[in-house]
Amino acid sequence: MVDLRENVTVPGLTAPGDRATAPGPRGKVGWRRRLVCLVLDVDPYSRRHQGIEWRRVFGPMSLTGLLFVAPAVLSNIIFDWVPMLDGIVRSFFTWSARNPEPVFVGLDNFTRVLTDPEFHSSLGNMAFFLVAYLLLMFPTIVCAVVLFRVKNSRIQYVYRVLLCIPMVVPSLVFTLMWIFILGYDFGAVNNLLAGWGIDRVAFLGDPDLIKWTILLTGLPFITANSVLIYLGGLNGISESVWDAAKLDGVGPVRTFFSLEFPLIIGQFKLNLMGVIGAAVTTYATMLIFYNASVHSGVITPGLLMYFKAFPNTGAPDYGYSYALGLILFLVALAMSLFTLKYLKSRE
Repeated sequence: MVDLRENVTVPGLTAPGDRATAPGPRGKVGWRRRLVCLVLDVDPYSRRHQGIEWRRVFGPMSLTGLLFVAPAVLSNIIFDWVPMLDGIVRSFFTWSARNPEPVFVGLDNFTRVLTDPEFHSSLGNMAFFLVAYLLLMFPTIVCAVVLFRVKNSRIQYVYRVLLCIPMVVPSLVFTLMWIFILGYDFGAVNNLLAGWGIDRVAFLGDPDLIKWTILLTGLPFITANSVLIYLGGLNGISESVWDAAKLDGVGPVRTFFSLEFPLIIGQFKLNLMGVIGAAVTTYATMLIFYNASVHSGVITPGLLMYFKAFPNTGAPDYGYSYALGLILFLVALAMSLFTLKYLKSRE
């Protein structure tokens, strides 16, 4: 047996079978290969990965390549990381329009959030949307599987295009469309009910109905970008898997539960993280539908954070909002890590 640690190229990250040409201690692994192995979650000394052509995975950096990626990296740092870190710092301060100078208060903002009864009531609504969004992931998976089973490539392409066309329309447009459909005085549904002699229904004003109305606006409960992610995973499966299933006489339902869904569990985990984040921070649709600040029955942590920073009346409480935002971030992160660890243990 050949010891892989004796066949590591330090500077160039050549294939594992090549001899090291750079001076230095024998068996030393370069930082580039360690970085690649860390990203790929593989052992740099494992013989299992001898055939990986490391030069193709992580070749020498060029100035031209760095210049191309620099705008994306800089914009990500400036518009994503800097505000996020600034928000973490500001969650330990308090200030107002009258006293714009921030005052350090330590954990007082977090204490106010965790002891606020309105925050406690919002957690129940957050749990409702989380469970609902998790259940509504499966229509998207079924749509992707049905589309994958369309063997005619032209027809499948047409369906993919039709599925992606609504993505160019802003979500705000769809929300306003539902207002015209479900509005109390001018909505098409209520006008139809009034024409039949049935009392109008306050779909957008009743705290007992607003949560179900928000879910209704997701019809047909299919997310185009998630469908494309699942399709990419299904198309990457070897044809021999489907041939073996046909030879064994596996039906379409069993194929879904025993082959298709387990083989796209990686794509499912990716979409699951997005669903968890959306459920924890959701507020935009409720804000557009009606002023939910006075209805604790529909308040969510994200909506509470918004109204604390931009209240209809009174002074804004920025410290509270920053602290609540950090708490929501930690909750979403903890739920995502727990879910990913659980799914990994089930694989």
